Parts: sequence; C-alpha cells; structure tokens
Amino acid sequence: MADASKKPMIKNRFPWGGVVLGALGIGAGALIYGFKHAPLSLAISRPVVYKAGDRDPVLTASGYLVARHRATVSAKVPGRVAWLGVEEGNRVTKGQIIARLEDADTQAARDQTAVNLLQAEADLARGEALAKEGILDRASLDRLRTSAATYRAQLRYQDAILENMVLRAPFTGTVTQKLSEVGETVSPGSAGGANAINAVAILADFASLELEVEVNETGIVKLRKGMPAEIRVDALDAEPGAKPLRGELREIYPTSNRQKAVVVVRVALLEKHPSLVPDMGAKVTFLGKPFPEATFFIGREQVVRRQGKPFVWTLKDGKAALVPVELGAENPVGYQVKGIPADFPILVVPQEVKLDEGRRVHAKEQ
Repeated sequence: MADASKKPMIKNRFPWGGVVLGALGIGAGALIYGFKHAPLSLAISRPVVYKAGDRDPVLTASGYLVARHRATVSAKVPGRVAWLGVEEGNRVTKGQIIARLEDADTQAARDQTAVNLLQAEADLARGEALAKEGILDRASLDRLRTSAATYRAQLRYQDAILENMVLRAPFTGTVTQKLSEVGETVSPGSAGGANAINAVAILADFASLELEVEVNETGIVKLRKGMPAEIRVDALDAEPGAKPLRGELREIYPTSNRQKAVVVVRVALLEKHPSLVPDMGAKVTFLGKPFPEATFFIGREQVVRRQGKPFVWTLKDGKAALVPVELGAENPVGYQVKGIPADFPILVVPQEVKLDEGRRVHAKEQ
C-alpha cells in the first residue's frame, strides 16, 4: 500500500504558455491598430490656375519635327561620281554644285559634234554662195541646211547631258544625309524620297521645320486652321528655363487612317531654335479661346464621387476630409472646378491607397 504522506510526482505549475500567447495576440492587435491608424504620407497639390486672357488648352498630341521642304538629290543620267562637295551638316544655297559625275566620254562626243557643226556651217556658207550663182540646186542647199541644223540640235542635247552630270542644290538648306561616295555609280531611280535608288544626298530646309502629329478622329472637330499652339520639344526640356515654342495649326490633312482612326495635322513653328533638327519628338497643345476671368482646373484623378456627386480630398486639422466641389468644362488638364480657392490643398491619393475620412495624414507639397 502506498504511503499517503508521500508528495505527488506532478506538481501544479503556472500557465506560462497561455500568457505568452495572450501577449502575442495583444501585441499583434496593437500593431494592426497602429498600422491602420498611423498617419499616411500623402502629397498635396493645388489647382491649376489660368489667368484672365490665358487661352484654354483644348487638345494635346505628340509627333515629330519634319521639314516641309525636303529633297533627295539624285542624278538624271547614269554615271560615276567624280567629285562630291558636301558632307552631313553642310549648309548649301540654291544652285550650289554639290556633286559632279564623270563626263570625259560625253565631253569628247560633244567636241566631235562641235567640229562637225563647224564643217557643216562652212559647207552651208559655200553652198549658199553657189546657189546665188545658180551652180547649186535648191535640193542640195536644203540638205546642207538640214545637216547644220542637225549638228546644232545634237550639240544642245550633249550640252544638256553635260549639265545633268552636275548636281545642284534645288533650294537653300542643310545636307542631312550623304548617300554616295566618290567612285560609286549612280543612276536615275523610279522611287522618290529617302528610298531613291543610288541617290547622292538628302537635303532639308531647316527654316521650314514644322511639327507633324496624329490627332484622334474624335478630337479633330476641336481644331481649326490658324489656331495658336504651344510646342514642347523633348530635346529642349532639359535646357534651363525652357519655355514652349509658339506655333500655329497650318494644315489638317483631308484624309484619315482607317487602321489608327487618326488624322494627320501639321503645325508651323512661329519660333525657331538652333538645336532643332528633323525627327525630334515633340508635344503640342492646341489653344482655344481666352478665359474671361481667372479659372481653376483640377486633375480627373483628384475627383472622388460619392452617390454621383463630386468631392476632393483635403486636409483639415491633420486629418483627411472630403469637400464637395462643382465641376465645369473639361480640357486636357482635367475639370474646371468651382467652390474652392486657388491655393486650396488637395490630397494626391494613389489608387492603391484606401482613404477614410478622419484618417490622420502627414502631407507634403508635391
């Protein structure tokens, strides 16, 4: 029989495991609560203000600079390049010789024709003298006249061929690309433009640079010829104090691209910059009528709708709050807004952030 006074082998112990689990649960709950109620770091933006007299931007588009006057200079007759007087970047004037083709054989044929013409004219002079004396008949005199006229025509033709072997600049401009070298054979090609066969050089008039953009068919009704525009060239944006260049809508092409559903528009540059060259990327903003008074615009992404009514997020006493606004006209910037001052702080809330009213916010200017 066991001794009743013997102490039990299993002792009562304090429930430390439950305490640890409870502490972890409380800590996790505190972290979740703190995370949910910690101040959000958001940026603050202000409405875009247009002063009275500023023009309303009605449409924006992107495109590339092109030269209205551009030519691929090629030979009218086949031949080998004997001399080339231009390189890329050279400035040339209208009529300036930029290349010559080998013409030794053509020049020799021309000299032979010139000698034959001298002999034909001498024979004609003697024949006319004999005809006056009645020694030479009329038919023989006509043959002498025809021979002299034939050699004159041949001489003019050969002079024209020699002139065609001299390539001249069709207008004042800049050589953008050299397509042949001395010793290469060139010939007239049926393809024009940059695809010309065996061309010599590509010439562009930088004074005629303009912007070519594609405008969506739905936006073309907002445009009209002659309307002002602001042009921002990507290459000039890095320049300190860069400002948009003034432009004017020169032409709306009367055709549409059925695949892209766009219409090509050309915008003339009213201001030039020495760094501009063809094929630079640029953005254009077409400007409508001037605003009669100061007008404020906000971005579309800043508008929050509650039950169909527009609001914007703002900061009140360090907390997020919704403020009702009245929306007006729309342009590429966003919506015209009424009911808030020009310096009204608007919270920039990313799409992935869920913001509730009363949430503490740490704001900084954008």
